[in-house]
Amino acid sequence: MAGKNEHGGSRFPEDPVLLLDLSPKQWLLRRGGYRKNPKRLQINETLTTIGNGYLNIRGSLEELPPGSYRGMYINGIYDKSEADVEELVKCPVWTDVSLWIDGYKVSLPDCKVLRHEQMLDMKKGILHRKSTLRLPTGKIVTFATSKLVFLHMVHWGYMRVRIVPENFSGKIRVLSGLNGDVLNRGFFPGEQLKHLHLERIERGRDLMYLEVKTRARGIRISSAASWRIANHDRSSVTWEPRIYGEKFTSEMSLHAEKGKVYEFEKHAVVYTSRELPAEKMFKGAICGLKTFLRNGAYREIRSHIDLWNRCWQQADIIIDGDRTAQRAIRYNIYQLLINGPRKPGSIGAKFLGSEGYLGHVFWDTEIFVFPFYLYNFPDIAKNMLLYRYATLPGALKNAERAGYHGAKFGWETATTGEDVTPRFASKLERTIRLIYTGSEEDHIVSDVIYAVERYFRVTGDEDFLLRHALEMIFQTARFWASRVVKADDAFEIRTVIGPDEFHEHVNNNAYTNFLVKWHLKLTVTLYNYFNKRKLKDFTALCRRLSLQSGEIGLWGEISSKLKFAIDAETGLIEQFDGYFALKDFVITRHDRKGRPVLPNGVTYRNIYKTRLIKQADVLMLFLLFPHAFSDEVKLANYNYYEKRALHKSSLSHCTHAMVGLAVGNRQHAYHYFMKTAQVDLENLHGNTDLGIHAAAAGGAWQTVVKGFGGLTLKSDRIVLKPWLPKRWRRLRFKVHWRDRVIRLDVRHEDVSVFIEAEETMKVPCTFWGKCFTISANSTYRFTYDPITCSKTGEYDEVPTHSTDSTLN
Repeated sequence: MAGKNEHGGSRFPEDPVLLLDLSPKQWLLRRGGYRKNPKRLQINETLTTIGNGYLNIRGSLEELPPGSYRGMYINGIYDKSEADVEELVKCPVWTDVSLWIDGYKVSLPDCKVLRHEQMLDMKKGILHRKSTLRLPTGKIVTFATSKLVFLHMVHWGYMRVRIVPENFSGKIRVLSGLNGDVLNRGFFPGEQLKHLHLERIERGRDLMYLEVKTRARGIRISSAASWRIANHDRSSVTWEPRIYGEKFTSEMSLHAEKGKVYEFEKHAVVYTSRELPAEKMFKGAICGLKTFLRNGAYREIRSHIDLWNRCWQQADIIIDGDRTAQRAIRYNIYQLLINGPRKPGSIGAKFLGSEGYLGHVFWDTEIFVFPFYLYNFPDIAKNMLLYRYATLPGALKNAERAGYHGAKFGWETATTGEDVTPRFASKLERTIRLIYTGSEEDHIVSDVIYAVERYFRVTGDEDFLLRHALEMIFQTARFWASRVVKADDAFEIRTVIGPDEFHEHVNNNAYTNFLVKWHLKLTVTLYNYFNKRKLKDFTALCRRLSLQSGEIGLWGEISSKLKFAIDAETGLIEQFDGYFALKDFVITRHDRKGRPVLPNGVTYRNIYKTRLIKQADVLMLFLLFPHAFSDEVKLANYNYYEKRALHKSSLSHCTHAMVGLAVGNRQHAYHYFMKTAQVDLENLHGNTDLGIHAAAAGGAWQTVVKGFGGLTLKSDRIVLKPWLPKRWRRLRFKVHWRDRVIRLDVRHEDVSVFIEAEETMKVPCTFWGKCFTISANSTYRFTYDPITCSKTGEYDEVPTHSTDSTLN
């Protein structure tokens, strides 16, 4: 049945505009108003990024007002050129549009803004913009756009432009093209870096083509697009191509009538020489574009929306009773959905919507971001680990250059896995100084292996373990065996930086040492397990790596003797050697935004002489190994370190929320969760213009699922310890576990559990310390006391089976 647009025009059943309608308001991020403030403009661009994990595009206004920092970024496209280290490349964008009337460019800063709003439809992955502007001549025009990059066809994108002359008739000019003149931010204010060299431009009435090549690595990037009027006779339009150096545009001029709607559409495709041979780039891109045009936008948008619906059915979290928390967690999930690599690749610390942290991959990926994909989209989680495997040769070089054996995953990595940590940076005290994380923050080596072990524990993917993981595990164990120092009858790890980066060059960081102990013990266990099975692939691997039985024995010895201690009287774990001898301060004041204030006499220049810490360090152990420490030890350390944390990292609040919930100290859990979930929506760290904090997005998801939902998945059982904030009436979500799907419905006094599996099976379940066995494909309800957080009765099997309806 035909529909009507907002201005009364008839619509045919397969008009793309029918699919571009806004979702219900709970799915929308709305950014209204306009001020001539470049930072605010760039924050909006970050927040309204659209993408699919292959390429992401910042939500820039199409006319590019002054201060705009529009950009498109492709996963894995890094280059060095004049930069200090390799960095994520800003690629040519196809979403620029300019409208001219009476010689005036229609732009927010040059017109009277009568109405302006950007609306990110998170349910569909579509960004809308609608502006009604009065020109200096008094003419009023409405300029609206809808744009998306497809989730199911990651190389394709689409934009719809709608123009309405509200109070006049006359000539309008509409221009859009492809722009190869793009520059990266430099390190210093005002500095710009050029990574791309123009290779080819082709243009015609309906088609345009641009090809550029990265200057250092020689990766070619091709864009092809079609720009045309969509709802009027094309013969009434005058077309003219224009070229300006490395950019060109297609200009359409027409006589517009008052009150009529004029629609234009742009189909675009983007490929790189990683997917197409260099000599076939032009043909491949043009063929891709013609296929897109032949299929039609309606068909592709329909498929795109269908896939988004399936993603949300799996990943959505529903919070009843707290609209602010619901909006925040849904936004973070949206960001995670648009950044998951659909092919082997990883995720940078600022996602794929900016050049923040140069687009580099850190430990944030494996520890904070990876769990979301592991429990919702295991194939994407596997792609992230395959990036580490593909860059293992670079890790081997890192170790060799540092004078060690085996493989050392770089603190910051890009294309090859070789460490690309900058030599200097602007620190909190706003001075330029040398940085040591690349040479000292070695815990990332075992952070990666932790993610590998989690992947196998949750998926049971033994093929991945044999083909890829074991080699990473063995080579990184070799690194640690050469990195430790023998001290009497023990081993130490000296000159390191832990998660708390305020304290550099320390010995025996507790987080690092415990993680390495676990890592080496795991390595020995896996070696012994597979060695007994006498598998050909395992034997071949050992032969290729020249593994010796003496090595295995040494790894076991180091694991058992590596320095790590818990004070028998206090239960405290010293963060590193000499930490307790430092001058002690605790946080007693907070600013108006709730941020900790440095005590009198402490600055960021002398903070290393104190026990104040940047972020959770020792507490990270309880997050990663919740069953390895007693409740008394966890509580003692939480109470000690929580009051000394300055939370100067977006990784910190979520850790404190989850550990606080685990130890029963729940008074700050909701506050810490909201700090994490809103870190970018409210620009709490003051740098959202430089990109979304990926770790916070992943940490927010973990806080809901593992913290408030209380869910832990072990190899053979599920463990539940739920607790809801007062204002939450109900929490619903689901996760993948091996070949099963677990659905949880949590209320203040009971929890319903449904395990979906192809076959009925018995599953061990631990609920607030009590052990049960439940059957798959049936719903079970457990009751508990929300005050004491203890089980109150036996579980009930609910006769009705769970369905997907609760998460639609």
